[in-house]
Amino acid sequence: MGKLGTGQVALCEELLRNIPDVVSARVVLNPDEAASSVQVLAGAERNAAEVAADVMAVMKKYFSMEVKPEMISVTHLQEPVPGGAALTMERRPRFAGLNISSKGNQVEIKVEIANEGALISGVTVGPSSSRNRQRLIAQATLNAMSNLTQSGYTFILEDLMVISLAGKRVAIVAVSLLSPMGEEFLTGSAVIDEEEPDAIIRATLDAINRRLTVLTG
Repeated sequence: MGKLGTGQVALCEELLRNIPDVVSARVVLNPDEAASSVQVLAGAERNAAEVAADVMAVMKKYFSMEVKPEMISVTHLQEPVPGGAALTMERRPRFAGLNISSKGNQVEIKVEIANEGALISGVTVGPSSSRNRQRLIAQATLNAMSNLTQSGYTFILEDLMVISLAGKRVAIVAVSLLSPMGEEFLTGSAVIDEEEPDAIIRATLDAINRRLTVLTG
């Protein structure tokens, strides 16, 4: 069985939160740095067995850890509705298009998000360094999503990293959500299978999609 160093716990939990319908996840290690339990809080889209199966797959794929079903605890915010998963997932905004245009040392980023049959665009402009392009892509995604939310809610891009994990490159995005209820820190991640910009957009959406019910009213 593989081991998970304490420094990798946060990254592991990020990947588990990337599982559809998972709201939060906590990995508990034993003294040998192997997982003793995985505690998951899920929504109402999928049943516990489906969520647990994905948890086991993630742990095995990225960390070579064999996690048994009895080690996984899944708690639902409300009872899953049979047949409701596909409809709920379809209603989540998803990446639809990206356009990058340069002029001199400036770059304009336009991100398109599909939401219930409509296309919502977000645009941002800034210096065209490699590092700043990554941030501009995430910011354009947040600008697009701001058009979906109620007034009084603001997204702030706090950080963006591309890391190496288990032989894969992973984009991680940190966002602060300011609302009448205060400040909330959100994170999202996406494995870079092909294009890095696409993964940055998916990681940004991952950070905020779980809050859309509240944000859109």
